[in-house]
Amino acid sequence: MESNDGDTDCRIFHQAVPARKRSTLCNMCNIFHMLHIILYLICNQNVNKKRFLLPLKMSDNPVKFNRETVKRFWRNGWRNAREISQKTGIPLRSCERYVASLRKNGQIPDIRRPGRPHKISPTMRRHIGQIVNSNHFLTAAEIKARLEETHPGFEVGVQTVRDELSRLGYVASLPRRVPLLTPQAKEDRFQWAGNHLDYNWRKVVFSDETTLQLSRNTCLAWSREKTVAPMVKHPFKLHMWGAICARGKIGMCTFTQNMDRHLYREILNNHLYDNATNMYGRWRWIFQQDNDPKHRSNDVKNDLKARLPGRVLPWPSYSPDLNPIENIWSFLKRNVEKKVKKIVAQKKSVSQEAFITLVENEWINLPEELIFSCISSMPDRIQACIDKKGGNTPY
Repeated sequence: MESNDGDTDCRIFHQAVPARKRSTLCNMCNIFHMLHIILYLICNQNVNKKRFLLPLKMSDNPVKFNRETVKRFWRNGWRNAREISQKTGIPLRSCERYVASLRKNGQIPDIRRPGRPHKISPTMRRHIGQIVNSNHFLTAAEIKARLEETHPGFEVGVQTVRDELSRLGYVASLPRRVPLLTPQAKEDRFQWAGNHLDYNWRKVVFSDETTLQLSRNTCLAWSREKTVAPMVKHPFKLHMWGAICARGKIGMCTFTQNMDRHLYREILNNHLYDNATNMYGRWRWIFQQDNDPKHRSNDVKNDLKARLPGRVLPWPSYSPDLNPIENIWSFLKRNVEKKVKKIVAQKKSVSQEAFITLVENEWINLPEELIFSCISSMPDRIQACIDKKGGNTPY
């Protein structure tokens, strides 16, 4: 092979050339070196000129192109992997592996890939993505039918379409229900979040109401065969009011009648004022409630003005995602449903009184760490609301 004397002389010559012309000179030298290599192989190796100068056809697969390039150099007498790598730009480790295989077997074995090739081509895969983007509620069978209309002779199963959707990153899920926010509601939420970005949430007592049903079917169950969950047409409903703070549970009240302003005033008098004061002692605490019409009645406003002057936190409408007690309700309902299903699985009945007792016990057994964690997430909720410009947050 050729020596490196020419390269050394070339570098010395480059240093004598002005810097602004050095790049053009380097390109000319590279072309000269490549022509020198071709002439060297033609003269000394006695190769067929037409065969060697025939350019390789660039493949769609760069790995295949690299393998063919190394094979061509090997047939023309090149045996040093490092020299092949320097002349072709192919990674040295790849050249070493190819040369070792050629030296041992005289050929480079094909790459073996597990499984059979995909039936869906890249063009069809892009078409699947376009179909889903145009309508997110199509089933896999409907997507398959659309593909068959566009691509004649397309024959795959519905499961194959599902697999391709999974490879594209799509997941079939039931959309999460969120409040429908008007532009004005988004603006109110955005301004409120900006005003309470650095608020001290440890002194806030969060409150809310919820409804629990005796017959509920939201929990997944392990089974070796498809199961059913018998549901009554009109299940027993239990309403519940609760209040929490960073220090724990403030109070809870269960009732079956519809709430009005009179019942709400009674609940606040019996389960909020004294309990929160005993919890915080001499510390000044703030009360939070949503904008339900019962909460904004004149009777309730007068009571709060007399008992908590200036200590009611303003709250934006349509904002359950900003209230951490909503996560407590979700945890409580799931635990109650699991307990009820377990009792039913034991062939036992659950009376209304037993259901009320079960709900109250689950409230008592709520982990204090869970409550503290939910309230500690308030800064993140506020920031998420700001990032969404007042839109719905993932909480």
